[in-house]
Amino acid sequence: MFRLPRRGRLFFLVWGLAVAAEWVALAQQPRRIDDSVLREAGRTGDEWISYNVNWSEQRFSPLSQINTSNVSRLGLGWYTDIPAAPGNPQNRQEGTPLVYNGVVYSITPWSVVYAVDARTGREMWRSDPEVNQQVWQSRICCGVVNRGIALYQDKVIAPVVGGRLRALDLATGKIAWETRVSPENMPYTITMAPRVIKGGKVIVGVSGGEYGVRGFFDAYDAETGKRAWRFYTVPGDPSKPFEQPELADWAKTWTGEWWKIGGGAPVWGGVAYDPDADIVYVGTGQPGPWTSVHRGKGDNLCTDCIIAVRGATGKLVWHYQTTPGDDWDYDSIADIMLADLTFNGRQRHVLMHAPKNGFFYVLDRHTGELLSADPWVQVSWASGVNLKTGRPTVNPEARYGTDSVSVMPGPGGGHVWPPWSFNPATGLVYIPSTSGNGYTYQANPDYTPLPTDIGPTGRGQMNMGTGRGGAGRGGAGGGGRGAAGAAGAPPPGVDPAAVAAGRGGVPPGVDPAAVAAGGGRGGAGAGGGGRGPAAPAIPSIGPEGRGNFLIAWDPVAQKERWRVAGGAAGFNQGGTLSTGGNLVFSSVNTRLLAYRADTGEQILDITTGISQMGPPMTNNMSRWRADRSAPAVDADEAARKRHRRPRPLPLSRPDYSFTRWTERQPYRRRHHQRPNSIWWSRLSRPPHGLSDGDVFRTTFALPGASFDRPY
Repeated sequence: MFRLPRRGRLFFLVWGLAVAAEWVALAQQPRRIDDSVLREAGRTGDEWISYNVNWSEQRFSPLSQINTSNVSRLGLGWYTDIPAAPGNPQNRQEGTPLVYNGVVYSITPWSVVYAVDARTGREMWRSDPEVNQQVWQSRICCGVVNRGIALYQDKVIAPVVGGRLRALDLATGKIAWETRVSPENMPYTITMAPRVIKGGKVIVGVSGGEYGVRGFFDAYDAETGKRAWRFYTVPGDPSKPFEQPELADWAKTWTGEWWKIGGGAPVWGGVAYDPDADIVYVGTGQPGPWTSVHRGKGDNLCTDCIIAVRGATGKLVWHYQTTPGDDWDYDSIADIMLADLTFNGRQRHVLMHAPKNGFFYVLDRHTGELLSADPWVQVSWASGVNLKTGRPTVNPEARYGTDSVSVMPGPGGGHVWPPWSFNPATGLVYIPSTSGNGYTYQANPDYTPLPTDIGPTGRGQMNMGTGRGGAGRGGAGGGGRGAAGAAGAPPPGVDPAAVAAGRGGVPPGVDPAAVAAGGGRGGAGAGGGGRGPAAPAIPSIGPEGRGNFLIAWDPVAQKERWRVAGGAAGFNQGGTLSTGGNLVFSSVNTRLLAYRADTGEQILDITTGISQMGPPMTNNMSRWRADRSAPAVDADEAARKRHRRPRPLPLSRPDYSFTRWTERQPYRRRHHQRPNSIWWSRLSRPPHGLSDGDVFRTTFALPGASFDRPY
């Protein structure tokens, strides 16, 4: 039993397990991360060099040294402090750390990039882009977050939430180049992890759908930062030449003057890459405004789409729309996964996608042919998907106007950004899911579009068009929940602080959520807040059950194999990892859970004392050099000395590393908090078949403030 020093900091915790064989320090210099290394990423499990480990985005590690027989012996390890940008709270860490050549590279919510020695926990360098938080807080709809970085050659490719892209030297953190991706006069942000494809092209997209901006994604040269191409996801002003030939046809699926705001379809999540076909796959977000009452009727291409483009040129190959004419905020930005599966006795190169709308899609990734689409959670907005046309059969009752309608899933969706994973041995996909939670949608009759050109220091104001009358311009109060929750409150995922910041801040003593809701609690419809009447329910399809589940889905048989209630953390935190040890790891609130990948039997439950945990990852440290020559950051030397460090494990032994993140706003109890930390521990006895001299280590990184109690 031990207590961390009682100070309010972010955590970076590591959980250790002793399990492996003799390690020999390698004297040779590691290979640079080039196209061949990225192509083979994840084959051995040695390193984790891309957001979901490889171009197929399967989030699977073949490492099996930690398995169902010994995972129960995971224990706490060493710690180190994590840098945080000064200023506003950094209330959620969603990034997946990358590990290369014995160094952990990661990024904080306000885009501070840092490198940590994976063996000793010593910070090697950090780089703060110094985001103007007062400006950008109001332009980040759903919390200050950053989901990760990319590595290529000798560089860390790091997004800045304020719309920039930077390349930093792997060894020193010095800036190699910096470029602006999105214009600073509009409420664009970058919250996604960039990916690097063949030829050193960096793929990155922009967020901002709640503000109604026009979506796009780009390719940049990793060496120079020069933009190679840009792809717009929705058409612009039809009186001007279209930037891409397909935009002329897509414009026919819109009505009204959508381009005056932008149209939406941001790119802030799922990306995959097929190097043999040189095809990049991205998912796009919802149209803006949310509701067709204010947006106009039509399919609104290419919102809620999977878009396939040629990596070398950015030219369209095919597209598939999951939710035509979306009224429910059903982004298709969830992870996109590639695999080779047998369908109807034929080997197919497939793409899998489980977005917010609740259907699990399997498509031929070369042609875009829809192979299957089945509800894996409870769905009421549609009664099915026609495999011949690819179109959903929308329930007419799910369309809403200024009268409220309760629909499943809600804006939080069946699955959003928390990473899923695939195990080729079981053939199952493990989805952190939310099911059975309806949401009451309603168009705001008083909605007036707000400008998206706000100048370089202007406040972002949302263009959603939903919520009760009285929410005023922009409709940022959201749709309310009626029977499923409080009407007028911000929709799931929308950050009250961002809404409040867009309205000029919150007076002292006033609840930001009340300001975001558009006028306090009141009676039904009074001032735009209040608790509205229950909306009528619509018949649903799909597996029943209400809550958060870890669901194992068979994409070939098109059915659920097992589910665990409480095995996922909800739509906006957590994630999964599958390994060759027949394990699935899941981050759930304050707990780290592990299950048998084949049956779903729970075999690990560790209470970490920290909440808002991010996704797990893993790597094998046995091939890394023990010595780290880069100096620690002088500015933090005094801070490090103030915190007790346990002695690290011997550097002459191998390590097996699972890393995970979490963060939450400071939890105060008796005014005590715990600091940023990474801890290492060692098992009292080795697993079966290994001697006392053998050491194998698994790490989980967990930034966040913890409860004030011993572990």
